[in-house]
Amino acid sequence: MNYRYIVHKLWYFIWFVALPLSVSWITIDILDRLRIVDEFEPWYVLLLFAILVVFLYSSKNKLPFWRDKNFDSDFNRGRRIKKADIVIRRIEKIITKHHAKIAEKHHKELKELIHSLRTAIEKQNHNDVHTNTKKLETLANTHLVFAQKSAGREYFESIGIAVLVAFGLRLFAVEAFKIPSESMVPTLMVGDHIFVSKYRYGISLPFQNKQLIKLGTPQYGDVIVFAKPSRQEQGYASDGYEETLVGTDFIKRVIGLPGDTIEVKRSVVYVNGKPIPRCKVGKRTFKSKDSLSDEWVDRTSSLWIEKHGDHTYTLVEEYLFDDFEPIRVPEEQVFVMGDNRDRSSDSRMWGTVPYANIKGRAMIIWWSNKRPHGFEWDRVGSIIMGEPNLSEEQEKALEKCALK
Repeated sequence: MNYRYIVHKLWYFIWFVALPLSVSWITIDILDRLRIVDEFEPWYVLLLFAILVVFLYSSKNKLPFWRDKNFDSDFNRGRRIKKADIVIRRIEKIITKHHAKIAEKHHKELKELIHSLRTAIEKQNHNDVHTNTKKLETLANTHLVFAQKSAGREYFESIGIAVLVAFGLRLFAVEAFKIPSESMVPTLMVGDHIFVSKYRYGISLPFQNKQLIKLGTPQYGDVIVFAKPSRQEQGYASDGYEETLVGTDFIKRVIGLPGDTIEVKRSVVYVNGKPIPRCKVGKRTFKSKDSLSDEWVDRTSSLWIEKHGDHTYTLVEEYLFDDFEPIRVPEEQVFVMGDNRDRSSDSRMWGTVPYANIKGRAMIIWWSNKRPHGFEWDRVGSIIMGEPNLSEEQEKALEKCALK
């Protein structure tokens, strides 16, 4: 690896990664603050980034410091040999695949020129490498035009393959979701973008809530994404009651499993008559949307640590007098609640969630928007089912509780 190679890669990174990404990021951030776009979305940044990269790459030879003007430098010689190898492999592949369509005369010309180019490469005759590569490309464009792919077709095929791979991953493996409400504060904030494991509990038919292969079942404390069930999906007869948001994606925490009896007394959750262990460790301030002013304001609530099953997690609560009459969780269903106990529409309001409606388990935060503007760097990469993020004082308070 020589000096010119390192410089070339550096400028490649600057022109086609760092510069367009920085410009895209800053531009979308400004548009967000001016409220020209609705939010600082990753898709806006990626779209602008792609446009800038295409524009810069199409005029790459005119970019400052991009091109090494020394034709005989070691770096440029190496590039020409690399290009020659690529051209040879591409044309030999076409000849093998379409041998019957190529006239014998043209076939012979191509073979002879390929042999000459290989010889030039072996002897490190750089002038002949450059000359014969151009000749071979010209000859191929003349005699193999029927098999040559246009640049547009190659781009289309590459993009198509990438889309198919992404689509397959989305259907069966991992899907991205965005947190739209405050119901899971402090675990998840409005503006968090998360990845959800779709194969954690099984493999389902695309676009349908029908599980083909069962790989597991939800456990206490799991954070799950699901489609809000209808009364019929919950096993009840239709009573003519107008249901809202049926089929909408929700995200909550599993509190009760099939056969459990769930009850809430003075905000303490009881499972089969036993309270879920919890401990107050202080206060947590977070951004909340004021319903009257439609502005983001600071809201402070009591911060609790709850231990349920194998998971220990945080929740916030202000009113400690909420009660919920006992309910038995039906078979193949779960009882769910939000971590923001006072501001969550969950099983306390509309009932339990059938297994068939569960789309997956929350994994990681990969993007997070700060409220009202900006980017929340410290939340990126947070494991949703990981240990609670507490201050030193809160850790000491938790130690005193000795949750079991």
